[in-house]
Amino acid sequence: MKRLWSGSVLFVVLVMAKMMKSPVANHKEMKHVVLDKGLIAFKCVETGGIFIPAGSYWSWLDQQPERLPHREPMAGIAPPIIDSKHAKICPETGTVMMRCAVGHGFDFSIDRSLKGSIWLDAGEWEALKQRNFHDELHLIFSAPWQQAVRNEEIYAERRERMKSQLGEDLLSQLDDLKASLRDHAARDLALSYLLHED
Repeated sequence: MKRLWSGSVLFVVLVMAKMMKSPVANHKEMKHVVLDKGLIAFKCVETGGIFIPAGSYWSWLDQQPERLPHREPMAGIAPPIIDSKHAKICPETGTVMMRCAVGHGFDFSIDRSLKGSIWLDAGEWEALKQRNFHDELHLIFSAPWQQAVRNEEIYAERRERMKSQLGEDLLSQLDDLKASLRDHAARDLALSYLLHED
């Protein structure tokens, strides 16, 4: 069954290759590429962006034994990313693609068509794969994922405000104190002491 599904997807993807035009730059025909074993996609010859048809993605995902654990970002090793902010027209459906932030330490957004196909700008696939997020593309567009992204943004803005008002040194000291008090038996007493005016 899995082999028949994969073959059907391959046939559809190869037929699409003859007419698939890039949603960015000069809208030239894209070339057929294999991103991972069993994952067929199309690459923009001008920008390096990648279009992953929904059927190809789901077929590939079904073949994965399990979701991989996330890796932390590695300083100075991230691939260069060119995140296009412009609206994109899906090469399959001709409709505007929905754009969603990835979050979780990634500073870019990816685009999804009405049918679930995905557009990644140059370098985004490599960045996601480097940290094992490439098998969760479908989750990025979900409400819980996007709520987590918004929460991250709110926390980052709040932290930046605190840093500008308190200064980096005091904020660092408060972070250390907060960590020390988190599970301390006399936490309430310590907080009361901090609030008490001498």
